[in-house]
Amino acid sequence: MSFTQIPSCRGFSLIEMIIAITVLGILSASTAVFLRGPIASYFDTERRANLADAGELAMAKLTQDISRANPGSITPTPLGAGFSLNIVRRPATGSLPTQSITYVCSPNSVNPALGTLSRGADLLATNLILCPPPTVSGAPQKLVTLVLGFDNAGDRLTLYHAIRVDLP
Repeated sequence: MSFTQIPSCRGFSLIEMIIAITVLGILSASTAVFLRGPIASYFDTERRANLADAGELAMAKLTQDISRANPGSITPTPLGAGFSLNIVRRPATGSLPTQSITYVCSPNSVNPALGTLSRGADLLATNLILCPPPTVSGAPQKLVTLVLGFDNAGDRLTLYHAIRVDLP
């Protein structure tokens, strides 16, 4: 009986493995350089979208309450860098009583350069940098103009909105 000799199998040498790891590291580092920009752009876009969503939500709530206000019942009061806004709102249906709502835009207790907007006890928005009292025009109060400015990590958003008070 004859035996055939099986060729011996050899693995990688230590030098070949170190060269492979070095080449893989260089390729990974160069890929990371190209991916850094799109990843940072994604997070910037997400931060700006969150800022716009928060601003639009606050403005939508203000718009809803002001547009359903009783004529002559909108009273803005300046409070330093912010304002207090009292509204007597008509009910959606005729059987409910009117509702008194107070909005307050005031400096943040943590960072006085930034403000907060609240509706009663509910916090609507943070990071406000611009919060002048609304201007009310017309007789009796038919148009209310609001300006809210937001800042989030250097991204700035200023919302202007003119709200018509619907007369019953």
